[in-house]
Amino acid sequence: MIRLPDRFIYLAGTELWERFALHGIKSLLTLYLVHQILDRSAPDVWGLAKLRDGLEGLWGPLSASAFASQIYGFYAALTYLVLPLGGAIGDGRLGRRAAVILGACCIALGGACLTDQALLLPALIALILGSGLLKANLAAQVGELFQTDDTRRGKAFAAYLAFLNIGVVLGPLVCGWLAQSCGWRYAFAVAGLGMMLGLATYLRVSGTTGTEPTRERTDIASGDVPSLTYVALVIFIVVLCFCAYEQVTNLFLVWISNNIRLDVGGFHVPPAWFAAADGVFTIAMVMVTTRMGCFTRWSEADRLALGSLALVCGYGGLSIATWLELSSIAVPLAVLAVLDLGIVLVWPAGLAIVTAAAPKGRAGATVGIFYLHGFFANLVVGTMGVFYDRMAIPLFWALHAGIAVIGLMLALLICVPIKRSVQAR
Repeated sequence: MIRLPDRFIYLAGTELWERFALHGIKSLLTLYLVHQILDRSAPDVWGLAKLRDGLEGLWGPLSASAFASQIYGFYAALTYLVLPLGGAIGDGRLGRRAAVILGACCIALGGACLTDQALLLPALIALILGSGLLKANLAAQVGELFQTDDTRRGKAFAAYLAFLNIGVVLGPLVCGWLAQSCGWRYAFAVAGLGMMLGLATYLRVSGTTGTEPTRERTDIASGDVPSLTYVALVIFIVVLCFCAYEQVTNLFLVWISNNIRLDVGGFHVPPAWFAAADGVFTIAMVMVTTRMGCFTRWSEADRLALGSLALVCGYGGLSIATWLELSSIAVPLAVLAVLDLGIVLVWPAGLAIVTAAAPKGRAGATVGIFYLHGFFANLVVGTMGVFYDRMAIPLFWALHAGIAVIGLMLALLICVPIKRSVQAR
């Protein structure tokens, strides 16, 4: 059992609140656009009409769900595109601590701006900038805590994934309930408040072991070009897996809203709560895989391949369920459980490989490059949303399974070479 230092707890706690804020907002964004903004044409939303004209010039006329998916995809993708820049800023003169603090303030500002419908687009810009400054610099600091121990690094990132998914659970759960019970603006305001609590948590880091680790690291394969090639392939596999997975907080929620019986015992389950269930299952799968010894008996390469297979099975099962027109609430829950098993295997393995190979003094930028999987994934997710109303729903989900199949094939092809690279370290 890995003992986590106090510094790790505060860093992971900060990430928990960041995910509370961003996933609370993210779980509501498509629903907010479809049911509130676009349903009323929203002439008072700054810049929205011009954005729609530009997108329809590219794709042709867009339904409300298609336009909302485009906004969701671009927003979510840009929160990851800025991560290498945010990481580089943290590596440079500004420093990681200042970058994290500034990022947290931007996210809190974005939540506040969302309480005013007219400020939708400026709010999303603030959230994008804040995420870019905060996310990569937090993960880089976690990696530096375990620089000399590859086994502990993998376990630590699995624990980090569990921490952040507590936020993934609580954000949609709290914000989804507030949106349904009190209104959208209350949900967004609480998301911004959550980020301020995260900032308060982060400010306690300096009272543990210092804000910048100083221990020496042993560069891993710093001059080994094939090793860097494997790292690039690992990132590409993670990109493919997330291109499939990220639909669970976009049109998956719209599909649930329109096709699943959500009345349970007289209570109507908010669709956003399935984003919370996504986090619950992720935490549960971290506990299961850790107890099974997956992080000691299986290599990073093994976990990449098995995680990709789980994503194939999850979306393949969803395609079959929609073809059979199943409407039980158990269907999306079962799909989420399988998809989250895949992510628990893929994400920590990929991040452990990347942080181990990071050049000295460039951990923030390197982690930012890894996080680009979110940029490409959300760009694909938003773009694929255009086809949600243009093809049979079972085929739509089968396309996501097909993306994961490509990731699985690549993971199997490079499995043995990656094992040899890791053993040679």
